[in-house]
Formats: sequence, C-alpha cells, structure tokens
Amino acid sequence: MKSMTFIDGVSQVHFLNGNIRLDTFVLQGQQGAEPALVENAQLVLTPQGFLAMLGAMQQLAEKLAEAGILQKQQ
Repeated sequence: MKSMTFIDGVSQVHFLNGNIRLDTFVLQGQQGAEPALVENAQLVLTPQGFLAMLGAMQQLAEKLAEAGILQKQQ
C-alpha cells in the first residue's frame, strides 16, 4: 500500500544541495475562524524528477481546463 500525505498547498520551494525541496502545508482551524497554515511535509526531488513532475502537472492542468474544472489565466 502506498503512503499518502494530504496537503492543501506548497508554502515554499527551495534549491539546496542539488535537490528541489517543496515545503507543504495543511489548513487547520475551527469554522468561522481564520485557518492556520501548518507545515506538514517536505517533498525532495532531483532536478530531473522535478521536471518530470512539472510536465505531468502541466498535462493534468490542460485536461482539467478542457473539462471546465480549471480556468486558464492569461
């Protein structure tokens, strides 16, 4: 079984020691209050892995735009 980590977004991206590091976060809080941004994981990729991930995300973004789920920005 694959390990899963839920994230709401990426807070920072770093290039350190030859690797790309993406700090991720989740939003936590109570209804009616401003949610707190809580860092929960770091994804570390080689530059080649980063480019492969970027390409896959761009392809998915195109498909989501075609389906009307996302709107392309100019």
